[in-house]
Amino acid sequence: MPNNYKKAIAEKKKYIFFILIFVFLIYFIFNFTFSFFQNKVLSILNSNRFENFVILKVENYLEKLSEGELSEKQIEYYSNLLNRINQKFKPVLDKLEN
Repeated sequence: MPNNYKKAIAEKKKYIFFILIFVFLIYFIFNFTFSFFQNKVLSILNSNRFENFVILKVENYLEKLSEGELSEKQIEYYSNLLNRINQKFKPVLDKLEN
């Protein structure tokens, strides 16, 4: 009986040891994967190609915006937007004038 008891304890220790190794491996794999993708995203955001892409998108949007007439709803929206921007940066603009 004591022999079976020792074997049962050894089996439990072995399972706990394997579970702990498995948990640590999952943690490190997740951490490595997250860091890898984070570095990829940062490298894309800091690249010249992304900067050119954003510039082209903004230029395209401004070109589309300049074509055609604005509806009354668009006029109201952009007026409110520009007024809020003007109010927010009024201290900066006033300081530039002085």
